[in-house]
Amino acid sequence: MAVEPIQNAVESYEAYLRLGLRDEDGVVDEILLVLNTRSAIEDRWSELSSLDKRRVTELDDLLVVKHDLIAEVLPFPQRPGSRHWWWYLDEGPQVREQARQKAG
Repeated sequence: MAVEPIQNAVESYEAYLRLGLRDEDGVVDEILLVLNTRSAIEDRWSELSSLDKRRVTELDDLLVVKHDLIAEVLPFPQRPGSRHWWWYLDEGPQVREQARQKAG
């Protein structure tokens, strides 16, 4: 199985956030797709260019804005550690800053 270029994951993440996540049928699947894509990006963070890192950080701002919608499917039974803060948005948008503080 070929590994998808990390830039494709960033583009998908952006498309899901900007064009998807409408409060409609199928939103649960879309939310899980967004969260899984963001986790895939995190797992390969070191492969990103500085421009792509900045782009993902800006997209994360949009993800945080949508935390109320995302919280509808959380907490998810199996979620990664708190470094993957997007899986904890049901606890509020502050989880992003808390994860940054832990990492720093």
